[in-house]
This record gives sequence, structure tokens and C-alpha cells, in this order.
Amino acid sequence: MTSAGAFNIIGRRRYWYALSLVFILVGMVSLWEHHVHDGHALNWGVDFTGGNSLQLRIDQPFGVGDIRDVLNRFNLGDAVIQKSGADELFIRTRPLSQTEINSILGAIKARWSSTALLRSDTVGPEIGAELRNVAILGIVIGLVLQVIFISIRFRSVRFAIAADVALLHDLLIVIGAFALTQFEVDSSFLAVILTVAGYSINDKIVIFDRIRENLNQRTREPFEPLVNRSVLEALVRSINTAMTAVLAIGAVYVFGGEAIRPVAFGLMMAVITGGYSSIFNASCILVDWENWTSRRGHRAPERPGRRTDAPADVRVAEDGEGQPDRVPVVAPGPARPGGSRRRRRRRR
Repeated sequence: MTSAGAFNIIGRRRYWYALSLVFILVGMVSLWEHHVHDGHALNWGVDFTGGNSLQLRIDQPFGVGDIRDVLNRFNLGDAVIQKSGADELFIRTRPLSQTEINSILGAIKARWSSTALLRSDTVGPEIGAELRNVAILGIVIGLVLQVIFISIRFRSVRFAIAADVALLHDLLIVIGAFALTQFEVDSSFLAVILTVAGYSINDKIVIFDRIRENLNQRTREPFEPLVNRSVLEALVRSINTAMTAVLAIGAVYVFGGEAIRPVAFGLMMAVITGGYSSIFNASCILVDWENWTSRRGHRAPERPGRRTDAPADVRVAEDGEGQPDRVPVVAPGPARPGGSRRRRRRRR
């Protein structure tokens, strides 16, 4: 078992709060800067802004890079290009006129004469706004349900609030990372946000379970060192779980191609920030809440297992090692009427 004094994570919680605040502020500044200069805080995709979707079949050999070279002539370098099988192609672009669509199809057919248009759809911006509102509503409902579940599971609303505050930290960091990198935000971004919520809460429940197990041991250890010891006991497991996930997703990010790269980046950020906040934020918030409650109630934190029902006529002196020493307390006798003899003589 790792000693709690090996690394005082909880005792240095102000540094972890400051580090988290720096990352959040950098993301918020990036959101504001892009909103002012570019007119949009995030690089919204066709799913949210509206646009055109084309499905083509090309019987000749081609690659996604070749198609992108053709679209770059029409200032469509940000278009989403997906290849399905050996001969089908999906292209999603910003809103285009019918003339522009015909020009793009003509340029592709000029290079691949076997090109055939299978389907052409137009997505309105109203659908994107509705999708965005549904996503926000789903996240809010998920947070509320998590508060209810964790409160029932741990029989304390403090664990639930601490977990959700740390989860909000994770969401802000992931959104700020997409603002910094300007990766396209499309419907797959919703899967990233849900992954943040699911993985982050799962890791926090693992650590909270260890804290609850140590609390049930009824030791004399104060709450803050107990939480620090619990975090250290679960630290190796959390790091190993996060590292294996990051390595697997990192391989997808490197070798998966341009289309899957934004999703892989978001999943890596979700795993990293979820593991960080579980160790350095959620448990620290729990300790600060306990200390604040103790100061507000003008009482010292109670140690589990301490006797408070000792008889009134017995004084128990606990030295923490041997048996308590019981010393009988002799009650004073009844007072004599009129006081002592000396007092009576003085009165005479």
C-alpha cells in the first residue's frame, strides 16, 4: 500500500486548481478571439451550419487526397470527404448554388470520366440549430441524472456535486481545445462530449469508492489525509487505464486519416482531462467542502469510531495505545447548614 506521505496531492490542491484555471482561461480566450475575428467561436461543420451533401460513384482508382485537390480549386478545402468501399464517395460542403455544384461535378468528371452522381442533398441551418439544442438538452439531463445516481450510490450529495463540478471542468477544456485547434465540429463531436461525461464520471466513481471504503474502516485518520491516501491507492490504476486508452486512440489519430482525426483528438482529450480531474480536482473539491462545512459549524471534523457515550461518573483518559484508565470521580458531600465552625465563631 502506498504511503499517504509519499506525495501529498490533496495538500497541494491550490496548485491543481490554478493549473486547471489556466487551461480553462486559455480555451475561453481562444473562443472569444475566434468569435470576434472569424464570426464563430468553433469551426462548425455542415451538420450545424447547413450545406450540401453529394454521393458519387467512381469506377476508376482514386484517393481522398485527389478529390481534395479538385475541391481546393473551388475554395472547399474544409469539405468533409469520406470514401466508402472501392468506388463510392461522400462529400459534405458549405451551402452551394446549383451552378457551383455543376462546376464541381464537371471538374471531377474531367479527371475521372466514370463519375456518376448518386445523390445530392441540401441541409438547412435550421436542422443544425435543432441538433445543437437537442445536444445541449441531453447533456443537461445527463448531468442531473448523474447527480441523482451518485447521491443515492454514496448516500451524500457532496460526492455528486464534486463529480459534476470536475466534469464541467473536463467539458470546458475539451471545448477550448477544439477552439484552439479549429478542428471541425460536426455530429461526431456529440459522441466526444458524451465520451467525456461517461469516462470522466466512471473514473471519479472508482476513486470515490476507495474513499468510502477507507471511511468505513472507522480509523482515527482525519478526513484530508484519508482522502489523500485513497487517491494514492487508486492512482496507478487510473494512470494505467488512461494510458492504454490514449495509446489506442493515438494510433487512430495518426493512421486513421483526415476524416477521423478530429474525433480521435477529442477522445484523447476526453481521456486525459477525465483522468486528471478525477485525481486532482474531484477529490480536492470534496475535501474543501468538508473543511468549509466544519468551519461553518464551528466544530472540528469528527473522527470516525471515537467514543462519545462515556458515563458521566467515569473519566476516560485515552492515550491511543493501551487500555483507557478509569478514575472514579468522587461526588462532593452535602453542605452543612450555617457554614463551618470558624464562620459561626466570627458571626458571634
